[in-house]
Amino acid sequence: MRNYKKILAAGLAVSMVMGSSVVALAEDQEGGTSGTGGLEGSVSTDVFSVVLPSVPESGDTTFNYILDPEGLIAKAGADKYAGKTFEENATLFFANTAEGAAKDYSSTSDALKVINKSSSDVAVEVKATIASIDGITMSDDKSFADDTNASLYLALKDSNAETAITGEEGASLSATIDAAAEDAYEVQWNATDNKYENVLTDEAKADDYAGFSAYTFQMTGACNAAGDWSGLTETAPVVNVVWSVKDPFVTGPQVNLSTSGVISIANLDGTLYSSMSLNDGTNDWPLVSGTDGTWVWDDAADAKKEFTLASNWMPSYLAGKTVVITVNLKDGTSITSAPVTFSE
Repeated sequence: MRNYKKILAAGLAVSMVMGSSVVALAEDQEGGTSGTGGLEGSVSTDVFSVVLPSVPESGDTTFNYILDPEGLIAKAGADKYAGKTFEENATLFFANTAEGAAKDYSSTSDALKVINKSSSDVAVEVKATIASIDGITMSDDKSFADDTNASLYLALKDSNAETAITGEEGASLSATIDAAAEDAYEVQWNATDNKYENVLTDEAKADDYAGFSAYTFQMTGACNAAGDWSGLTETAPVVNVVWSVKDPFVTGPQVNLSTSGVISIANLDGTLYSSMSLNDGTNDWPLVSGTDGTWVWDDAADAKKEFTLASNWMPSYLAGKTVVITVNLKDGTSITSAPVTFSE
């Protein structure tokens, strides 16, 4: 009986094995499912970010200057400017307030700086113009050799060049500022806007980060000590300095307005121009050459196109106003400037 039970158990075991083998020997089986694909997204690595020199609402005094052709400040021991130090043998003075300045007043202004935080190189241009004053002759020679006029030398200066203001065209400097270092940006998810963004790293936000390049510029000057200044009845001429940086990622025509009242149009075939207007928040005012300002114009797309607003606009009318310029083209399209707010 015991042997029978053993044989039966063995038989059942064999039966179970054979039974499970039947599934393995069945016909081929098929199965499947589907899945949807989704693009995680994309992010632009084009970043245009430039830190321009800040100008106080009360006005900037960086390029204010004192003419002293007779050396009166030195002769009087600088008594008028108690406790201030002056560059020796200079005839024109800018106030120097930057940290580490050798003198309180010197013939060279403090430097202004443009910092490029963009992901691409950027082009910067600085222009200086000066209003003509009866009795003063603008000179491009700061030594005033053989000059007996009341001559004034004012120039823009950077680390590579020094360009004097002479005629109505003024003086200009241009340079290319290198792009930010590769480690300045990283990709982050913006949950608010539901997108990926290329943003500054925490290290790049620190004040001591060294991965941003900059361009600095100054003014320098002198007046002719051998000239006769006794006939000067007006105050020294006002110098206007404008700086601009082009967005390297924008193509096609652009229009910009400076706080000195100069409208600049770039990358425009002049034959496409139709008209221009100024919006001051109250109305769109057509700008008419001669009445509202004067043009410097050339039809070539890469040539200078500048409209300087006349005295009916600058400086009193636009003081405190936010202004947008619109240029209308013959094909029915238009280009618009960024808003510019003029100081009170």
